[in-house]
Amino acid sequence: MELHWVHPELLSEVERDSAERRVRELAAGHTDLIDVRILARATSHHRHGAQEIRITCQARGQEIVAARTQPDVGLALNEAVDAFEREVWRMRHRHEQARKERPAPPPELGVIDEVRREADHGFIITERGERVYFHRNAVHGGLDFETLREGQPVGLDIEAGEKGPQATVVVAAPPDAPGP
Repeated sequence: MELHWVHPELLSEVERDSAERRVRELAAGHTDLIDVRILARATSHHRHGAQEIRITCQARGQEIVAARTQPDVGLALNEAVDAFEREVWRMRHRHEQARKERPAPPPELGVIDEVRREADHGFIITERGERVYFHRNAVHGGLDFETLREGQPVGLDIEAGEKGPQATVVVAAPPDAPGP
């Protein structure tokens, strides 16, 4: 992570060091914060003599901005860093939730044994040697029912069907899956 100051002379060295330490601690052990820019400036926009701190961060996939205005630049800096920390934690929480929501890969591996295109179904032989039925509607993840071929490795989810085991999801086998 790179950290840049714009107009650092408006802040004391102690204030800059404290803010920089907090931002670096927030980035430690993570690769999501790429470039952080802390701008200090006097502004008369809100109140006469107010001081503004604006923290802008390029993070993986988004930009984070935290800004605070106070009569005292040190107070504005502390509040802006607090807000920045909250935004980074929110971003990380959203990313973590998105990772948790991803479907788990199918637990079974197998190979296509037979495809009956005219009947919209086929059969897969699992690693355990079990013959499993699948319907064309179970084929997902970039696979096309019309182009499935015998011996093609696949991943699948299995549940009990009316006439025996049935694949509810059939996807391409992971790249590191053993071949047939």
